[in-house]
Amino acid sequence: MSAATKVFWALALVALVLTACATTKGTLDRSQVETVRVDGRLYEVRVAPAGVEGEYRLLLVRGTVVVDPDPQLESQRNWNVVQPFMQRTCKGPFVVLENNLADKVNLHIRFRCGA
Repeated sequence: MSAATKVFWALALVALVLTACATTKGTLDRSQVETVRVDGRLYEVRVAPAGVEGEYRLLLVRGTVVVDPDPQLESQRNWNVVQPFMQRTCKGPFVVLENNLADKVNLHIRFRCGA
């Protein structure tokens, strides 16, 4: 490997690390983060009450770096992660009111308990 190639890869790695560090994680007021690992991937889940009784907001943030994510695949993975949290919060059935995939990997959901 030539010296120029080594320098290129070193600079590319530094740029990737700096980009990952500069990305802000989402937060929800009145929530605590719960970290979970599913299929070898790390996620941060936050659940907080919404302004209406029986409604909640959920934020799922991917804790591992994703290069060129497939939004459809990420959405399916995210749903598998958040469903148990919504069932646990509601102690039963729930209805999803809003479902937004941000940055192709992070999920914002508003849901209501009951069917």
